[in-house]
Amino acid sequence: MKTASVKLAAHDRRDVQRWAEKMVRLCARACVITQLTGLPSSEVRALWQRIAGRSSPSGQQPNDLGWYLKTANRRYHSALIVQLFSRAKSTMPDFAALTHAYYHYARLTASLDRPNGSLWTPITGEDPAYRPNERDYEIPFSRAHYLCQSYTDEKLVNGRRMCELQIRRCAKCGGLYMSSDTEAGRYCPLCEH
Repeated sequence: MKTASVKLAAHDRRDVQRWAEKMVRLCARACVITQLTGLPSSEVRALWQRIAGRSSPSGQQPNDLGWYLKTANRRYHSALIVQLFSRAKSTMPDFAALTHAYYHYARLTASLDRPNGSLWTPITGEDPAYRPNERDYEIPFSRAHYLCQSYTDEKLVNGRRMCELQIRRCAKCGGLYMSSDTEAGRYCPLCEH
């Protein structure tokens, strides 16, 4: 995924701003929104204040692909995000495709991690994809951005994969899950046990 600044034509700027507003509602960090859209950091921080009533989360950006393999949930969620993004990017610019994919990921997983199975209480009062905090998502937007930016099925000249992650289909249940390209197993984390 290309993260270079998007050139903003006057007529496209409003559209980009609308996508940036959706990213804020999905708890995307201001630095990620700026990187994806090319909007000025000050403008994105002002969006955060206006929409969420607080500052954007801060902290170190993701830099470890192994993080996506540490739990069974992360393996399934990672594969879902990459699949949704790869479908969306065929018809949308990357910033819109990631936002679109992440929105649908958030809707699909809204009740999965709640102990009582209830939907998250959304910021807007209407949509469970919009949660109050980035920690309320199994995979926060910034980590989804890093994953989609890093993931590729392309191979080097020597035949090795360019990305250390690979989406696999479980030989037993047929489900998709994320794995290391060096893992020998043929089963997803649930079927493995």
